[in-house]
Amino acid sequence: MSSSNKTPRKTPPGSQEDSLATPTLFQRMFGGASLGQLYHFCNRLSTGLRAGVDPLRLLDAESKAGATRYRDAAKDTADKIRLGYTFSEAMQLQKGFFPPLLIKMISAGEESGQVDRVLGYMSDYYQDLKRTRQDFISQITAPVIQLLLAIGIICGMIFINGFFQAGDPKEKPFDITGVGLRGVNGVLIFLGILSVIGLVLGTICIGIWKNWYNCHQTLVPLVRNVPVIGPVFTTTAMSRLSMTLSMMLGAGVEAKRSVRDAVLSTGNYYYISGLPEIESGIQQGKSLSESFSVPKRLPDEFIQTLEVGELSGADSESLERLAIQYREKAQIALKQLAVAAGFLIWFMIAAMIITVIFMVFMQYLAILTGNLPK
Repeated sequence: MSSSNKTPRKTPPGSQEDSLATPTLFQRMFGGASLGQLYHFCNRLSTGLRAGVDPLRLLDAESKAGATRYRDAAKDTADKIRLGYTFSEAMQLQKGFFPPLLIKMISAGEESGQVDRVLGYMSDYYQDLKRTRQDFISQITAPVIQLLLAIGIICGMIFINGFFQAGDPKEKPFDITGVGLRGVNGVLIFLGILSVIGLVLGTICIGIWKNWYNCHQTLVPLVRNVPVIGPVFTTTAMSRLSMTLSMMLGAGVEAKRSVRDAVLSTGNYYYISGLPEIESGIQQGKSLSESFSVPKRLPDEFIQTLEVGELSGADSESLERLAIQYREKAQIALKQLAVAAGFLIWFMIAAMIITVIFMVFMQYLAILTGNLPK
């Protein structure tokens, strides 16, 4: 499974297999492996490779269990390797099923014959990521349920409001909400407004994730020092960068490629935009620490660790320890973000309830004073 043992079979441009190497947006978002599948895939293959089991036998075994998409990806990966593709190339052809970070790490392992070590490291990475995501979801589940209940109660009030009729044709019917929303139509209007708000917020989140209008250049410097939010942006990216660079250097990959793959693995366009300057520093013969410091975008902690590692000849080991530290910080940051998100949702619930109580009170006061709208 090392690139030194196989001559990769080139794919003609425009062929069917060439199209598989470029997954569609739908495939990238919904056709990929779950964190659980990635953990078990990496863990089982790592264990088998360390025991000396033939990798094709391992992939054949993977193709006999699990979800249909998982079995198909494992079988097709084995078939592609038999045709002459390397392991990473075969994974690349699976319609976006395997994430780019894992493929890059496998490619680095193939350079030095350390695929088993890479898979072991990635199994721990995906296990931690899965645990952190589960903790985040558990933290916000109760607030989200309460928010949905609050919305349901307001919808119920609007629906009941439609049964109030005016005693005099010249008068308006009593409006418990005070905003004119009544019956089924009022419920639909209210839910439509909420849907528009949700759509706008969702679009903003996707835009930030996809770096629309190069927003990372502006947002990251603004929020990276903000408590709770800032660490999520920085520690996750730095954990990926440190981990990938550690594995690349440990695999003996040349510096420029190691740096490029490591920076791209962050998924943060603020750091990625500094890549040309880093590569320019390497071409000029500067050390890795000097090259990474040129764009003045990366934390001093990372630069100092890399510099000490270079001086001691243990840069890969130093970065591996730093990656673990960043990963732990990222987990803490995500937990804090989950707590903050829960408080934000509770604040929204309180605001909605207070607003409804205030509107009902104003209508009741209007009845007492005889100032109902005509």
